[in-house]
Amino acid sequence: MTTNEIRWRVGAPIREQGLTHLHSLSTVIGQYANARNHTGESTTTRLSPYIRRRLVLEDEVLAFARTVGNFPKVEKFAQEVVWRTYWKGWLESRPGVWLAYLDRLHQFDQTLSAPDRDRLGCATRGQTDLPYFNAWCDELNSTGYLHNHVRMWFASIWIFTLKLPWELGARFFLDHLLDGDPAANTLSWRWVAGLQTAGKHYVARADNIAKYTGGRWVPKPCELNESAQPLPDDGLARTTANQPPPGPDADTVRPQAVLLQDEDCGPLPAAWMGVPAVRYVVTERRQHAPSRLVTDWIAGACADADARIGTVHSAHTADEIAEWCRRTGMGELWAFQPHTGFVAEALGGLKTSLAPLGITLRFADRPHDLTLFPLAKRGFFPFWEGASAKLRQQWQ
Repeated sequence: MTTNEIRWRVGAPIREQGLTHLHSLSTVIGQYANARNHTGESTTTRLSPYIRRRLVLEDEVLAFARTVGNFPKVEKFAQEVVWRTYWKGWLESRPGVWLAYLDRLHQFDQTLSAPDRDRLGCATRGQTDLPYFNAWCDELNSTGYLHNHVRMWFASIWIFTLKLPWELGARFFLDHLLDGDPAANTLSWRWVAGLQTAGKHYVARADNIAKYTGGRWVPKPCELNESAQPLPDDGLARTTANQPPPGPDADTVRPQAVLLQDEDCGPLPAAWMGVPAVRYVVTERRQHAPSRLVTDWIAGACADADARIGTVHSAHTADEIAEWCRRTGMGELWAFQPHTGFVAEALGGLKTSLAPLGITLRFADRPHDLTLFPLAKRGFFPFWEGASAKLRQQWQ
């Protein structure tokens, strides 16, 4: 198997394994600005599944990057780390964009014609007339991962060449990517389609694919729709931002009891250790059916987090949480703030259900989010101007 044919593999969802991998990445991070678009073995870090569940924290990744070189040397890498932060902060202020996506999926599930269902099935099974697209589809289905540049090509081909609804492609990614999260996934697909940034869409080009796969894939002339126009503007990107009030810094909270959720399997602040802990197991993912790889990754990340804490009670319903609180004498629970998506919806419902029972569920934020979410008001580059100023201070 040549370098350009390597199928991306990700390690186990264990924090120590993620940290070990992080500390092996000096060369990749140092060369990231020039190598990241190439689809070879050592051009990107493959840290994103660990960051997604916060098995490894963004601040830990940035701290290691500071050991690799000065800020100009690793700026492009630092920028990539906080792209996910930007997407999450942007969507927190406009959750209606996520709800509109779910509504569209519901509509498609009810109304998609039989021929379109057949075309959709061919695309998701990798049975199109495009061998490179089929290979990427197989890689996603079998590994739960794709190189970032491949994701852009895939989404563009899905939308503009195969002419399938972007929402269905976004669902396919979110159900199969180990690092898929509602904000980065939904908004990235919208950006490729030309819906997220006015006048900006991404068109996959044969010469670009040939160049950055090292000639592994060379689309035939006229095989791709390289003259595609953006999809019609739906107006959602211009939704007025309504930033929710931040919670307290988790590092300053002294909880009596802790509720754990699968969005954040990272290390707990010192004051959160040694107190009673309950894990709320969220299985409902509206309009989605995650793959076995994804569900196993989530379960593994949660198991690793629980093992680092010690004794953790598991609960699947509000009634089970309430019963646990009654037995332990707890009237207040603290959890890390969930962000717009499946877990936030579940915890919002849990909070409402517990309140009449005299049990209060409160949320605290990671310092990284408290610092950078308020900057995600408009486009990425205004965000980056403020974020990079804060990051440069850490490099001094």
